[in-house]
Amino acid sequence: MRILYGLFLILLLATGGCNNINVKNQVSKLDTSLRHYGADLRWGRFNQAYQYHVSREGTRPAIDLANLENFSVTNFKPIDPVVNEIGTEAEIPVEIDYYDEQYGTLKKIRYTQHWWYDTESKHWFTESDYPHFK
Repeated sequence: MRILYGLFLILLLATGGCNNINVKNQVSKLDTSLRHYGADLRWGRFNQAYQYHVSREGTRPAIDLANLENFSVTNFKPIDPVVNEIGTEAEIPVEIDYYDEQYGTLKKIRYTQHWWYDTESKHWFTESDYPHFK
């Protein structure tokens, strides 16, 4: 999995428009944020993963974190991310595999997350909905 993230980072740094050191730093922070976000989901730290879900206006999606107790995320995989030239926005298709403990089933979610970089806090956030585990 680390190899995938390393290749992702190298690919992003090698693309045109990434000559600026700030852009490289921001892309590196995106890679770190994605790894932390994925780890939070996999380890059941849903409240910490929720902290990444902030719109540009500062609002968060409504979600009942208590309803997530019956789910265990087994894999979080970003696929072919697209970052803008200045390294402040990214569209990242993701696959999330999870286990529904109530029904004993393994399921998969596929959707695209929209990430944005807050220059004030120097942190990446996603303004996408929290994953819907059903």
